[in-house]
Amino acid sequence: MPLDGYPKKPPEDVPSEHIERARELQLELLVLEARLESANFEDKEAYRRAIRERREELDDLRTER
Repeated sequence: MPLDGYPKKPPEDVPSEHIERARELQLELLVLEARLESANFEDKEAYRRAIRERREELDDLRTER
């Protein structure tokens, strides 16, 4: 994912029928990772869990062929 903001294109290994969801997940991950950096101690685990869930879903999209 580019460091300069919104992901320009979806991961190349995602089937075409899942591209839109993959882009949504990339954007959600970008936002969650930014929020994690500034989160207080109590909220960090919730952000980590949300990030983990989105990464797992994105990985699942990659393997569904």
